Amino acid sequence: MTNRRKRLTSGYVLVIHEVTTISVNIWVGALEPSIAKPRNWRLVIKKTTEGFAQEQALGDEVDRIEYSADDGDVWLRPFDSLDKRFYRLEVFNNLQAGQDYTIEFEARSENEWVVLETAFLTTLPLSLPAATEKPFTVGIGSCFYTKHDGGKAGRAYEALYKSDEFKPDIKFLAGDQVYIDIGLGLYPLDDEDCQNRIADKYAESWEYLRSLLRRGGTWMLADDHEYWNNYPYLKGFNPYLITLGLSNSFKRRWESAAKMGVDVVQQIQTIRSFSIGNDISFCVADLRTERTDNGFLSAESFNKLISWIDNLATPGVLVIPQPLIADKGDDNDSNLPDWEQYKELLTAIHNGDHDIVVLTGDVHYGRVSQVQIGNSGNKLIEVITSPISNLSELDGIAAATPKKPRKKFPFINIPEITKTKITNLGVVSTEQKWWDLRFPVRRTTEHFMTIEFTRDANKIKMNIHAWEARKTDKKTGLPKKIKRFKIEPITLN
Repeated sequence: MTNRRKRLTSGYVLVIHEVTTISVNIWVGALEPSIAKPRNWRLVIKKTTEGFAQEQALGDEVDRIEYSADDGDVWLRPFDSLDKRFYRLEVFNNLQAGQDYTIEFEARSENEWVVLETAFLTTLPLSLPAATEKPFTVGIGSCFYTKHDGGKAGRAYEALYKSDEFKPDIKFLAGDQVYIDIGLGLYPLDDEDCQNRIADKYAESWEYLRSLLRRGGTWMLADDHEYWNNYPYLKGFNPYLITLGLSNSFKRRWESAAKMGVDVVQQIQTIRSFSIGNDISFCVADLRTERTDNGFLSAESFNKLISWIDNLATPGVLVIPQPLIADKGDDNDSNLPDWEQYKELLTAIHNGDHDIVVLTGDVHYGRVSQVQIGNSGNKLIEVITSPISNLSELDGIAAATPKKPRKKFPFINIPEITKTKITNLGVVSTEQKWWDLRFPVRRTTEHFMTIEFTRDANKIKMNIHAWEARKTDKKTGLPKKIKRFKIEPITLN
């Protein structure tokens, strides 16, 4: 893969994973086998003292993590059978809340320190900003297919990140960051081959997403294409998955290698939650990896999710890989209502004391909907953003256009919940050019969204923006806003 295309970056990977008010998790290493392991290297974190959006204004060093050749080979393997790809997960603590920082990954060459990669972040604030201040802003995106992206999506996010007005503080990637199953071979592979195929997919995706991954804290979720279409099931017809259905041992090897990408590269955990002071609470839930016939989560993880809802003292933001406002699926794609846990989850939201915002993706269209959950008075606002980059050519038949549900919600019968009307607040535009043979059917415009939160007296206000991932406004330098996507501010209770 890497020999057939021009490399866009140095090949070293620096990802800002989760941040808190006082800490940051950093993934550093290389996913391409041709990149050398530095023997003398360090991570240096600096507090920015002016104009963070300029990304050149470095302040004083506050901490460093350093290794030398005397420490031996400290690098770890992201895929356990592959020695030529390597990483470290490092943590900086004792940081200040709501502060901008720069991190430099440096290696020593001929007694001089050379910067290999630079990243930027903001720690979580102690509370939401007032309505007159810059909002606390989160980015959300899903579904990234590399073939015709060429780094455009990463550059669009970079342009937004450099804006004092719109810069995201953190971001969520809600699944299908890689399509490891597209192009799956028609012959069984051994452990090393499986891991190499999957590692190559990650290397390509992470290279194109470099500008995004190194700017701001990131929480990632898995969806099916991190494993295979409709994981964990092999139902329906999909030519890429034929071999998995013929060889159980190959299926186990592929699944094991895919899980390494999810756990080690993407650093995905099943249930993670954090709060911004006493203003708003976030829960990031991987509803894909633990799926069985019994549920989309294990009993232990599901209890944690329900406990988060039950104990909310503020509005909640639930980040998941598939929509809640959905009907049952089919043999090719399972949806959340296919499990009994879906009923329990909606009942918990119905019985709670606060509104819930759902941030999600997967379905290859963008839509914002609002519905009152039964007679509870609690609102569910669902923000779907998909895709960052569309599938193309033959695979492009999986593209989609927005579906505006006209039935009352929930679509399935839940005795405790009265069905209510859904209000569709906005959809993302679509496009089709007959001469562009890369995309055979009408598709949703490639995009990502940002959600802004502020505190106005005792109320939380939310604003939603949708941005094109392929086009930049020549006047502002920002990614173009999605046409005719304008949603009035929403008040959360």
